[in-house]
Amino acid sequence: MTDLHNKPDEAGRGKAGGGYWQSRFKGLLQVGAGNMFASSVIAGLVIGFALDSWLDTAPIFMLIVGALGFIGGMRNARNSLLATGRDDEPRDSDRS
Repeated sequence: MTDLHNKPDEAGRGKAGGGYWQSRFKGLLQVGAGNMFASSVIAGLVIGFALDSWLDTAPIFMLIVGALGFIGGMRNARNSLLATGRDDEPRDSDRS
C-alpha cells in the first residue's frame, strides 16, 4: 500500500519538505509582519497625539508612545518572522 501523504510532488520533494503552498503561506506571514509593525507604530503615534491634545502638552506623549509602538512593532514582527521558519527543521520528537 502506498503512503499518499509522503508521495513526492513534481519536483521530487515530499509533502513534508515543503512546496508551493507552504512557500506562499510563509510569504503571506511575512507581509503580515510588515503590516503588524506599521500598524503598531501608527497606533502609538495616534494614541500619543490624542493624549497630547487632551492634556494640552508638547509632543512628549506622541514621542514616548510612538517609540513604544515602534519597539512593540519590532518585537511582534520579529516573533512573527521567526515563527515562519520553525517548522523547517525536524524536531527531536519527530524523529523515529
